Amino acid sequence: MPNTQQTQKIKQLAKKGESVNTIKEKLGLPKSTVYYHFKKAVGQKQKENALKIPEDEEIRGELCGIFAGDGNFYKTDNQQYRIRFYFNHREEYWKVLADFLEDVLERRPRIYKYPDKGRVEFDYSSKEFYNFLKENLEWGEDKTVSICVKDSVTFSKSFKKGFVRGLLDTDGHRESKFRRFIYGTISEDLRDNFSNIVREFGVEATDYSEEPEKENWRTMYKTRISGNNAKLFQEKFEPRNPKKIYNKCELNLNAF
Repeated sequence: MPNTQQTQKIKQLAKKGESVNTIKEKLGLPKSTVYYHFKKAVGQKQKENALKIPEDEEIRGELCGIFAGDGNFYKTDNQQYRIRFYFNHREEYWKVLADFLEDVLERRPRIYKYPDKGRVEFDYSSKEFYNFLKENLEWGEDKTVSICVKDSVTFSKSFKKGFVRGLLDTDGHRESKFRRFIYGTISEDLRDNFSNIVREFGVEATDYSEEPEKENWRTMYKTRISGNNAKLFQEKFEPRNPKKIYNKCELNLNAF
């Protein structure tokens, strides 16, 4: 429990426009404690308006990668900018990601669970978030087939590292029998973004495509990273999704 002086300080900082996360770091108090007194001082609305785009280049890249893989955008009739993410309800990643997004954006997403459909949706209403994504990514009417990074933007190596992590965590998979990562998407440009960055980091990768087996399916553009290169990839890009991480014993196998 905070003492009286700490409680007053929380309220003072809240009224000055400081976020919950910033106050937590300054005072060294639990986030739940800070939020309780923060809400008393300025209410819920100010906290919800406090979404901030992080300055860390690696995190910025990861956010773009996550959106490119599992995100969508639409603008409502009352001019709200809605960013949505879609995840598998049965996987742990969505829980990890909810905490991550709350930490880096200083606002927890609205979370909608549909266990009967095996799906979890995250929702943000934020023009700032939308503008950030559009500064770095471009997509057409069909986002999934057209999204890629903007050619006109020069990205830092840190941004690229985070971007690849976000893509792998959402649209990639780790093969259980072999040391092998596979990344797949229906956007050929996005696949090329992924594989070109991977090679920039000194990791060998093979690009290929899989033609649709059914009439309504689309061509999948994939990148395969195998053997010692899979080990190197994990060491360099550090996936966040627990399902996409090899343990040390698996990484150190001499054969695959």
